[in-house]
Amino acid sequence: MTSFARYRSFFALPAMSDEELVAFRRSQIDARDPLVVPTVVMAVLLIGAFVGWDLLRDPGRFGHVAAVRLGGCAVVLLLLAIMRALRGVPVRVQGIAMYVAVYGLQAAIGIALGAESPLQMPGLLIVMFFSMLALPRASDSWINVVLAALSLPIVLPPAPQRADLVYAVAHFATVAVLAWAACALMEHASAQGFAYRRRLQQEAGTDALTGVANRREFEKAVVRETGRARRGGQPLALAIIDIDHFKRVNDRHGHDAGDRLLRAVAHALQTHVRRSDLLARIGGEEFALLMLDAPSPGHLLLLERLRQAVAVLRVPASDNEAIGCTVSIGVAEFAAGEADWSSLHKRADQALYTAKETGRDRVIQAP
Repeated sequence: MTSFARYRSFFALPAMSDEELVAFRRSQIDARDPLVVPTVVMAVLLIGAFVGWDLLRDPGRFGHVAAVRLGGCAVVLLLLAIMRALRGVPVRVQGIAMYVAVYGLQAAIGIALGAESPLQMPGLLIVMFFSMLALPRASDSWINVVLAALSLPIVLPPAPQRADLVYAVAHFATVAVLAWAACALMEHASAQGFAYRRRLQQEAGTDALTGVANRREFEKAVVRETGRARRGGQPLALAIIDIDHFKRVNDRHGHDAGDRLLRAVAHALQTHVRRSDLLARIGGEEFALLMLDAPSPGHLLLLERLRQAVAVLRVPASDNEAIGCTVSIGVAEFAAGEADWSSLHKRADQALYTAKETGRDRVIQAP
């Protein structure tokens, strides 16, 4: 990897899927939204607090400069209140609008101070650094470049020499690059932290042996989805899938072969379920499948495909013997009068018991 590529990868976001990127941007919004108001108010109050400094530096123009400074602060705070009152304005838009408003306020103060004032450039550069908090994405740093270019005439003397122009451009360019680098590093660190937290959440909700969801994650999903089905009336079905005579596999071929068979069954089931469904391992050889928006007979056809997919599996054992298995499945549809998810689980479990008692390797629906 070349040096340029290495530096570029250091500043770039970690590789994410589209879904993960959307979730990361949403987490950025959730983290920055509470900061919009205090950050803007703090910046405006600091700018307004320099009224006393204006009096010391230039008493002759104090009244004019103070009026611009305090009036501009009031306008920015009013704009902030309007932005927060409007519903549906994205946090990113709010941040950009507030940053441009604060930058414009400082530029107006610079015009009031006059081109010869030594306070103009430091004030604009400080506001440029404020972009690290106001702009939610490093890619928004182009706003710094545009505003810096627009403000160059303010900081140049009436008859600028080439050295004056180079000096001003160098200052603004340096701060723009540093602010972008800081934004990019913050964004990169946030993305890494997000990916780490997401991985921990996935691991906490995943069965270590089979890679499907574990019982805790499944129960959380069932509680959430049964509540949604009760409110909206969407069809919902719960299936309990149990491997037939699994104890015989462990007793005859050993637990390693049993683990391989469990992984193979989980993979076969996961391959055939829909993306909207949730498959979990809830016991030793017992799986559960939560099927959303799958009214009968659609979910029965799906479960029959799962049963057939498992029936043709063959997993090598330590003695070179190919072992297979069948599954018994009990399924229950969520009823309008269902008290909670435990009653749904009980009916699916009773249907599974019926499947076991009537010969196994079959799908039985609870009445």
